[in-house]
Parts: sequence; structure tokens; C-alpha cells
Amino acid sequence: MARAEPANLTAILPVVVLASSVSIMSTDIYTPSLPHLPEYFATTPQAVQLTISLNIIAFALAQLVLGPVSDRFGRRPVMLTGLGLFTVASIACAASQSIGQLITMRIAQGLSASVEAVVGLAIIRDLFKDTDQVRALAIWGMAISITPAAAPILGGYVHVWLGWRANFWLVAACAAAITFLIWRMLPESTTPDRSALQPRRLGRAYWQLVRNRPFMGYVLVLGTSLGVIFAFITAGPFILIEQFSVPTHHYGYYQGVIVAAFFLGSLSANRLASRMTLRRLFGIGIAIFGLGAAAVPAFALLGALTPNSLVIAMSVSALGLGPIFAVGPSFALGFVTRNVGAASALIGSGQMLICGLASGFVTALHDGSSWPFAWAITLLLVAACIGWRMTDMPRRRSGSHTPGKS
Repeated sequence: MARAEPANLTAILPVVVLASSVSIMSTDIYTPSLPHLPEYFATTPQAVQLTISLNIIAFALAQLVLGPVSDRFGRRPVMLTGLGLFTVASIACAASQSIGQLITMRIAQGLSASVEAVVGLAIIRDLFKDTDQVRALAIWGMAISITPAAAPILGGYVHVWLGWRANFWLVAACAAAITFLIWRMLPESTTPDRSALQPRRLGRAYWQLVRNRPFMGYVLVLGTSLGVIFAFITAGPFILIEQFSVPTHHYGYYQGVIVAAFFLGSLSANRLASRMTLRRLFGIGIAIFGLGAAAVPAFALLGALTPNSLVIAMSVSALGLGPIFAVGPSFALGFVTRNVGAASALIGSGQMLICGLASGFVTALHDGSSWPFAWAITLLLVAACIGWRMTDMPRRRSGSHTPGKS
């Protein structure tokens, strides 16, 4: 299929954004249902929480392969295949008859959902150039920010009206409709590279990146800061709904406030970027994130953790994520002179892998209290500080920040 002409790009962008959004929506649209599933399946809360943590880990690891797969076979066939499998996996989640089946299908859903996230971003970079690309990525980023806020609000009401399975049927229906739109409207945006999947080439690229300490420092900061949000996605429903008796259909509003704070932080970062150095802006983001994250275990220790204090602390933390994610990815890529595609995949998969580990930590220590979540936040904050120290290495050695020379 021929590449899209510029006049057609405005029609293609919404479809690509929808594809990425539905994959993200699948992560947390059913989080308000989590506290109700142990009784439904006659299982433990830890088993139910695995449907979140293993989904995230599958989403993370698949990105390392799917980026090069789309380079090898083209964006269009990989996107269509991924959306088709994602639709089937969502239907299978809705039809699950045991917690084991649901966990397995959530892993499959995470694997296929990563296609839309990785390939969607690659398509935007392929088709849009210069200022058009900046605008397209801004629209894509806003949609990605809004989706996690809207999904649990919608999911809470769907759970109350139609039950937990209806959320997966809704995701499947959306994915099927978007698959049809992709089939009709999306052109091929790249020339397939037959050598993209050579094991030696891939292994060498990732090994060089792992040894790049400043680059990995940024990956660690990005992953641990986002890990705080995903630890909340895993533990938050149990803390708010079970521990503090928040109504199921109201849970989404609490998470929505946190995501709105992230959105506000992103807008503020865009305005401040022209008024200060990007390194300083990144440091301000780290400081705000650290203040909010540290407040969670502090409130727990003082016995002052309530729904409002929890959401306020998490919102302050999310506010700091705006500057972190506005600056961090570009700074990380600035330390890479080759294998930029592999570096992009490693940034995305590294973030989500840390998020999955944070979610798994909360799951493993679940005891009905907020302490596993508080401990997870503490460890993530320490790791973020270590990552920040790693990113500062070139500046401390040479007296200036010199990305691209590692």
C-alpha cells in the first residue's frame, strides 16, 4: 500500500491515536472491579492482582521485540495483527471462567497491547515531519494522558451497571472497530528492513545500551517514577474501596485526579521549557515527585493516611512526572549515537518492566493494609535517586551536560 499523502495525514492521526489509547485503556478500565474478583473466583487478592502485574510485565518485554518486528515486516501488517490478537484476547478475558484463565488471557492481552503502543508511535514518527510531528506527538501524548483518567471512571460505572466482564467486552468492541479503521485507512509508513531481526545485531545493540550508564540512569528515573503510579493502580482499589469503603463507581474519580495532576504537570513543563535549562526543569520534576512520593509512607507512619491525603500525595507526585517525562526521554536518547530504535524500545520496555515489578511487589506483600504500597513507594523513591545520580555523571565529570557523547 502506498505511503500517505500529506492531505491524508489528518485523517490517519486520530485512528493511530485511538489504537494506542485502547491498548492503554485495557490496563486499568477494570481496576474498580479488582476488590470484587476474589469473592467471585473464590481466590485471593494476590491472585487477582497478578492480572495487573503480569499484564504490565508482558506489555514491557514484548516491546523489545515488536519494535524490530515492525522494522522487519512493516508497520501496517504488524499493527493489524496486533489489534486482531488484542481483540481476541479481550474477548477471552471477558469469557474467563477461573482466575487462572483470566491471568493467562491478561498476559496475552498485554503482549498484544504493546503492539499498538510501540507501532503507533513509530507510525507518527514515520509519517509526520518537523513541526507537524511535534503537533502530532502532542496530540498523541494528550490522549495517552487522558485515557488512564477516563478509563477507571467509565469502568466503575460499567461494573455497577453490567458487571466486571462488560469492561472487557467494551474493550474488545473498541479494538474491533479500530482494526477495521486501520485496515481501511492506514498506509505502510516504512520500508521493511530484512536484517532488523538478526539476533547478533539486536543483542549487540541492547548490550551497548545497558552499558551506557547515563542512558540507563534516565531509564531508571522514568521507570521508578511511573512505577509509583502503577503501584497505586494495583493497590489503590483495595486501599480505597476495601480499607476506606469508597464506592466502586467513585474510585475512578480518585484516580482521575491523579492523572489530571500529571496532565497539568505536562502543560506546565511545556511553558517552563523556554524559561530555564532543561536540566533544571528535570530536577524540579524530580523534587516535586519525591515530595509527593515521600508523603505516602510518612502519612502511613503517622496514621494520617485517608482517601484525601493519599490522593493529594499521589497528585503531587504525578505533578512532578510532567517535567520528568517532558525532558527525560529526549535526554536519554541524547546519550545514544547509534541504535536509536532499540534505545526507544528499551526506554519503553524498561519503564513498564519496573512498573510491573512494582505492581508485583505490592501483590506479593498484600495484607489488607496500605503498608505494602508504602514500602513499594519508598523503594521506588530510593531507586529514582540512584538513577538521578547516574544521569548527572557526565556533567560532574566535564562540568556540563553533554548528551550524545557516551
